[in-house]
Amino acid sequence: KHSDFDESWTYLVAMKDYTSRSLWYSNAAQIEVAIQKRIKHTHSGKSALRFFDGATMMTYQTPHKAQEVVYCRNKPMPAGCDEATHGFSKSRPNVPISSFEVKTSQVGDHAGRGVFAMVDIPKGAHIGAEQSANSINVAPTTYDIIQTLAEEHDLADLDAVLEYLWGYGFDSNLYGETSVVVDSTILTFVNHGCNGTYNAATVTSTVTEMTAGAEEFNEEFFINDPYDLVVARHLPHNQNSGDVALRDIKAGEEILNNYLDFSTDEENWKDYVRDLRNQCLGKGVGSITDIERGGLPSMKVWRDGK
Repeated sequence: KHSDFDESWTYLVAMKDYTSRSLWYSNAAQIEVAIQKRIKHTHSGKSALRFFDGATMMTYQTPHKAQEVVYCRNKPMPAGCDEATHGFSKSRPNVPISSFEVKTSQVGDHAGRGVFAMVDIPKGAHIGAEQSANSINVAPTTYDIIQTLAEEHDLADLDAVLEYLWGYGFDSNLYGETSVVVDSTILTFVNHGCNGTYNAATVTSTVTEMTAGAEEFNEEFFINDPYDLVVARHLPHNQNSGDVALRDIKAGEEILNNYLDFSTDEENWKDYVRDLRNQCLGKGVGSITDIERGGLPSMKVWRDGK
């Protein structure tokens, strides 16, 4: 019990950079494989570790609720301890998915379909919160494996998976390296609000695709903060919490988002801003429209480029 210590201990783990988070959040199977590769084998064939394995490591990934409670009792209250920052707020009303419908978008030919409110939505209300936890989450290591296999093998089913993720998903860096999240509801068809016209988002920003510096990465849209106990406890909620209405939205209005929120790293920032600008200027189309019109590069072209 407690590794032969008299009581439980708290450990501090330091990492070289933000991308190390992807290793910290490995699943149990990946951790077991890493242990087998890196630790010396015993003559008996049994594990040399008495108190650690993949399942044990996963219990360290999410801090205990008691730790959060104690931490958030500090005065003044640390940032992130308020209910809204956790991704869901019980004090906010929720407008269910059944209150929305998909129709032809009104923002232009580049958008294809759009999502429209069927009821009046008050400012601050959650949008489809009851379904947001059902998003498809492809972890960094899983995404890397899919891309590696698709690069090495010409398999139609695997190609279809990648095209689906590229067309309908958005990148996230919450777990250190690029993961992909796909909204499994009709909210996947929510379009970008050009020139700051978006009415639903997780945060409000004064930066738009037209004012953002394409040549200079905007750190406002990139999460690479040091470790935060509250954030670590609520990573899935933060990633899948959905949007809130930034103002009163009338029935019949199209729901629009700020796609700059989906930018994840400096490497792709320039292309991301330019793509959004082109769409807003009528010179390009959105990713879903692009994939459905066959506009994405063929998998053969992608493999050759790799």
